[in-house]
Amino acid sequence: MKKDEYRRWFSDKLQGQNRLLIGAITAMVGLGLVATLLEAGAFAVILRLGFVGSWIAAFVVAFGIFGGMLFFTFLRLPKQLGDTEHEFEQEGEMILIRAAPTMTAVWTYALGSLESDQTWVERLLGKLALPQRLFCAAYFSWQRMQQLKTVDINDCSAIIRLLHREAERVEVSKLVEEVRLSNLAATLRDVSLIDGVMFLTRRSLGLSLTNRLVENMDEWAKKNKAAD
Repeated sequence: MKKDEYRRWFSDKLQGQNRLLIGAITAMVGLGLVATLLEAGAFAVILRLGFVGSWIAAFVVAFGIFGGMLFFTFLRLPKQLGDTEHEFEQEGEMILIRAAPTMTAVWTYALGSLESDQTWVERLLGKLALPQRLFCAAYFSWQRMQQLKTVDINDCSAIIRLLHREAERVEVSKLVEEVRLSNLAATLRDVSLIDGVMFLTRRSLGLSLTNRLVENMDEWAKKNKAAD
């Protein structure tokens, strides 16, 4: 593909990713509401039978507990789903490169870890905080949608074009030599938002594309050539 075709593909990719995010947000909010009603109902029954004199008061207390848990879960969100930080030396200066978490990581956070070495207490707390994590993950996904709107199409598509052309791991040092970027850290942060772009950190910092993203690009190219 030519440069302008990469830009067109990248614009289509952003639109498709936004549609996926809308679906993810809808699913997370829907699951969060169902989980909230189920757990709040269970809490209300326990409170009504053991501690509170009326059903209304029991539900008020139950939703109050859920609200408090949501607040504390929201406060921990930046640590739970924070950017991964890497250092890159350019002309004797250390540049901090931030990579956003993948949507797989966001869904893992929302639904809970599947690690088998958790204690029963950790598993119980994880289940109880499921609605709060789903709502926080939905908010995080909405933030990602807003960030995608500010992505620089020209710079990001140039990086992906290089990665696609090389068809292998590309060191950030080589990327700097091949592509002229006004703000390396900001552009790489934008690129990390794209599903299918991998940051590789073994020995040094590099980037690569997943096979799925490469196939998507090839299919797009064939489809548009056929249309022409």
